[in-house]
Amino acid sequence: MEQNDNILSLLKQAWYYALTTVNDAVSEHGVSTAQIGMLRQLANEPGLSGAELARRLLISPQGAQLALKELERRELVERKQDPEHGRILQAYLTEQGSEVAESVVGDAIDAHHKVFGVLSAAEQATLCELLSRVIEQGTGHLVDCDRIGSPE
Repeated sequence: MEQNDNILSLLKQAWYYALTTVNDAVSEHGVSTAQIGMLRQLANEPGLSGAELARRLLISPQGAQLALKELERRELVERKQDPEHGRILQAYLTEQGSEVAESVVGDAIDAHHKVFGVLSAAEQATLCELLSRVIEQGTGHLVDCDRIGSPE
């Protein structure tokens, strides 16, 4: 049990360091880490619903709605009714949202490299592979390590 406690403690510390590093890097853009994920998802796949964003980002539907409302208030995102399912709102980046997404994702990726640059490429791949197995067991979500840290 002591080893598990140690691994959990190390994960928590590493997560906190990574989170604060990313937050510091993107603070000038005024977006949260959850919002960064949304901007990135919407840049890659416009028209996602709040529920789909919540599933992909592993956050609650309520958290996704709050983040979307704030992005909409800042005119970074606009939502439109799905033509096939009128109750579903699809989210799209505005022109300003696309500009912020490009800048903020670039800054977040730079922060990612700052955090994980102490590991070789092979070590990063191994870490991703190991953490992916834990995530997949706990959530059922498959993790694509090839996309971790890439801008797309």
